[in-house]
Amino acid sequence: MTDIPTGKLARSGVAGVALMRAGGKRLKHAAKRPFLSESAREQSRRKLDDETAELLFDAFSRLRGTALKIAQMLSMETSFLPESFRKELSKSYHQVPPLGRPLVRKLIVQEFGQPPEKVFAHFDANAFAAASLGQVHTAKDAQGDKLAVKLQYPGIDVTIDNDLQLVRSLVKRTRHARLMLSSLDEIERRLREEVDYRKEAENTRWFRQKLTLDDVVIPAVHAALSSRRVLSTDRLDGLHLDQWLAKNPSQEQRDHFGQLLYDVFVRSFYGLHALHADPNPGNYLFMDDGKLGLVDFGCVKHFSPKFVELMPRLLRAYMDRDSTTVVKTYEKLGMVAKMTPDELRKFYDETLQPFGDWITRPFKEESFDFGSRQSASYTADGWDAIGRLSGVDKINGLADEFIFFDRTFFGLYQLFERMGARVRMRHQWLS
Repeated sequence: MTDIPTGKLARSGVAGVALMRAGGKRLKHAAKRPFLSESAREQSRRKLDDETAELLFDAFSRLRGTALKIAQMLSMETSFLPESFRKELSKSYHQVPPLGRPLVRKLIVQEFGQPPEKVFAHFDANAFAAASLGQVHTAKDAQGDKLAVKLQYPGIDVTIDNDLQLVRSLVKRTRHARLMLSSLDEIERRLREEVDYRKEAENTRWFRQKLTLDDVVIPAVHAALSSRRVLSTDRLDGLHLDQWLAKNPSQEQRDHFGQLLYDVFVRSFYGLHALHADPNPGNYLFMDDGKLGLVDFGCVKHFSPKFVELMPRLLRAYMDRDSTTVVKTYEKLGMVAKMTPDELRKFYDETLQPFGDWITRPFKEESFDFGSRQSASYTADGWDAIGRLSGVDKINGLADEFIFFDRTFFGLYQLFERMGARVRMRHQWLS
């Protein structure tokens, strides 16, 4: 495995090189711009965006840890990265090179005062899943129960401040810097919780108790074998999304799991006022008996009753093309700047309603087919709509609750499209 730069100087050096290279490309673009036609300028700008994104992705990948986690979270809620890089980031959800055995052993000794063979009845030193903040091993407890043991990468908890500073400096070089910086404030709060596995254990127990849906499985936490940097839960037998899709599941199976994912979202938001707010493919397990396993509750967002009440109202207003209610709802969320009536009408017609037309499209059908030819460009259209929304100066900033609702909602849309699932959506929101 390639070493992760852990010192502040080393990590700053990785970011500094990326910034220097990105700056050089910007200067080159600025020098050519006065001599280009309008269409050539637009083409040059898009090329610059792609090249900048490539540089940033390379930096995030080498920094890994909290920097890569932040990049993943940003990529799910903004049009910050081109599609090719969002796909690359998705690989890191459960396909990152693992820690070596000596570091695994050292971490367990630090947390429990004993080596793995003393803590567990059996412990597989080879990780079966890995991501930006940690990796997961198979083990057994004294009763012979199979466990999934998540270990946090060394130094993750002490790199957050520096990594946030690095990421903020990097995203300032992008077109959507203002809203991404706003998003980072809320991401920071969730990230500080996520690196403490005791909090994740608490979240897992809470959802296991509260989210009672048929065909949904949440693993039990083994408290005696868990700590701040180690989390032991039941090992669920299932496949990650790519593995499951490789088996060419039937349309009925695709629809079944797509509906399950959506029902989890609706029941969690409406019933619990909370979301398992990290909808990356590595957090779902597709099981042979038709059940859906939910894992990794490090990123959980609780919502106020007011927000839970406003979101269906906003969707209904978009469906009805009710500009007054749409704008008033955003104002209640503290997201819309003061405007004259003419400015407001222009803003609604050119930016808000096109976004609303996109986000409510699945609600206009009895069952929306994310795999059909007609909806093949749905998520791509979404990136365009979100890009237009984030690129205007009439938005003050993203409400912290909206950030995680939007990211989870859109993340599910992306999963449905990859699954080719048909999902009934409007009944839960617009009834």
